[in-house]
Amino acid sequence: MKKVFALLMTAVLAFGLMACSNSESKSTVTNGDEVIEITVWVHVPADDPEGLNYALRVKEFEEKHEKVKVTVEHIVKTGEGSGYNDRLNAAITTGNLPDIITLESVHTASYVDAEILLSLDEYLDHHVIDSYLDAIVNAGSVGDHLYALQSFDLSAPVFYNVDLFEAAGIDIPADENGNWTLDLAWSYDEFLENSKILRDYMGEEPVHMFPDNNGWQMYAHSPIIFSNDVQLVGENGLDTEGYLNSDNAIEAFNFINTLFREGIVSSTARENAFALEKAAISFEGPWMVGVFPIEYPDLNWSLMPYPYGKEGHNSAPHGSWYVAATKNTKYPQLTAELVAHLTNKDSALAMEEAAGLIPGHKELLDSSETYGEYPRKLMLDQLAQTKHVKPKSPIFPVLEDILGDIVEGLALGTDSVENLVNTAIAKSEREAVRFK
Repeated sequence: MKKVFALLMTAVLAFGLMACSNSESKSTVTNGDEVIEITVWVHVPADDPEGLNYALRVKEFEEKHEKVKVTVEHIVKTGEGSGYNDRLNAAITTGNLPDIITLESVHTASYVDAEILLSLDEYLDHHVIDSYLDAIVNAGSVGDHLYALQSFDLSAPVFYNVDLFEAAGIDIPADENGNWTLDLAWSYDEFLENSKILRDYMGEEPVHMFPDNNGWQMYAHSPIIFSNDVQLVGENGLDTEGYLNSDNAIEAFNFINTLFREGIVSSTARENAFALEKAAISFEGPWMVGVFPIEYPDLNWSLMPYPYGKEGHNSAPHGSWYVAATKNTKYPQLTAELVAHLTNKDSALAMEEAAGLIPGHKELLDSSETYGEYPRKLMLDQLAQTKHVKPKSPIFPVLEDILGDIVEGLALGTDSVENLVNTAIAKSEREAVRFK
């Protein structure tokens, strides 16, 4: 789908690159006769919609500032971010970071701990920062400071098959307009009860998840745990004892365990289970909203809110690659302003149109054409209105790994909930001691 979006939007964004040269007057940056050079590293190809968007914002920025030259280097990520991340880690080791980098928002705390990021709130006016969604500011902040921003974000939905629900006799929640809204989300008990009805009707596991250990657990499945008023780690980002094994956490893991033991979720991933109507509920990636109508036009699907454990603690996935300034820059004020420009409202509008991404600025939400109506509006509501409590930790990859260990262990039934959690705590503590 990214290739499709790129083809559709290349002409639009490319035209913008040519047209913006006459759009705004220039301001002068005083640095004598020296040309100020700023380097930006991004993880996307130049012809990707995001790459084209960065190019357009850079051109605008250069035209606003005389004697400023911005160079964007495209270091394309592969797999789980390797390629780009390898280059970035090497630059951290050698001290040769560029002025601006893109990074996965969940790794912000790790980079802050490494003391390589510039605190943006020291250089940007509060009204600039206040424009962004709270979820984005929160994700890009560590402690009392803001380090990374983005003009868009993602929130993965839960898909359900309307026909299978109706055939099984499931009462689909709806407001006065017929929409399954965030406030009508199922509790743990309601989710389990209705899933059993679907299981009995379908004769197979009705809910599709991806139980193997990978980053998808933290992104897509952790909100089920967080919604039971759970934190995986303490405020220092290191302590899992007392958090990962809290009463609420154990209760949440027991709920997930029940899904596997009661035949609600298969212990192994089933390829295209939802698309082929072998599952009635699926925790899919947000991009599937654009895929299903094209590749499976007869599939009658809609979106439902994430189930929750404790009232008032609804959670949902979010997160993408953000833009941050490094302490290597010689021009912190100008570099911080460039971060804001790369992620401004025009950028948000361009990325919504080009790639269907949720705009990351508050005033754009009500006018969003893509997310103004249900069921897609549910994705926007999840991003703007639910709790996002992914751990902010210098050992985030370890936390991501141990959560995957627990869920995979539950799926395969290799041990009890308590033993799996205790093993995970021991593993995380071994890594955390290096940071204490």
